[in-house]
Amino acid sequence: GAMFGLELYNELVSDLPSAESLGQAFEFSNNQFFQTTRIYDRSGQHLLYEVIDPRAGDRQWLALEKIPVRFQNATIAIEDQTFYQNPGYDVMGILRAFGSNLSRPECVLRPEKCPGHIQGGSTITQQLVKNVIIAPGSAAETSYARKLRESLIAREATERYSKERILEWYLNTNFYGYLAYGVDAAARVYFAKSAAELNLAESALLAAIPQSPGLNPIDAPAAARQRQALVLEAMVDQGYVTTADAVMAI
Repeated sequence: GAMFGLELYNELVSDLPSAESLGQAFEFSNNQFFQTTRIYDRSGQHLLYEVIDPRAGDRQWLALEKIPVRFQNATIAIEDQTFYQNPGYDVMGILRAFGSNLSRPECVLRPEKCPGHIQGGSTITQQLVKNVIIAPGSAAETSYARKLRESLIAREATERYSKERILEWYLNTNFYGYLAYGVDAAARVYFAKSAAELNLAESALLAAIPQSPGLNPIDAPAAARQRQALVLEAMVDQGYVTTADAVMAI
């Protein structure tokens, strides 16, 4: 059993891209343009992964200290409440999401039909890996094998990079619907302001979008408001804001 487990592990990790390639994707030194990194199998014939340019497109990069803490907290509360403690993956989060998704499979297939359903098993670090390191043809894959591969890279990324750096990368590359990549682009699209100026209500509204980008304030305003309330509820439960603050934001 142990030997089989070791063989399975070695098979999974043998062709995985290194977390170092994640950091290289965000390298700004010497103003060099990012060059796409491609990882092939041992034969050199079959493309396994690509590291995409996280700065591609029209976006304004914001250092973490310029992104309001209230927005950082809103994102952590709804996306990955153990972000600062977990090793890049969250076993209990995966189990919670698995149980929730079993009870409401229609929400997995059509999230727009369930605006009050926010259950994801991927940590912020795993999602960053998925956003920047992709396997050809598997961008929409939801298999547990892929989740396991993401977890292994996320673990390595957590050992190599600080949580603050990972969070900054994530918030600047996340997709917020309506062609908005990164929190600053999202703030400008939906509120015509920089992300540095987001208040609590706006932060909660934006933080809910990445899980279901179609449920944004322009395309689905009622659903977006419903999810904003869920984010604020999570922030209250986790001690980030008071009930009075949440009520005022609503």
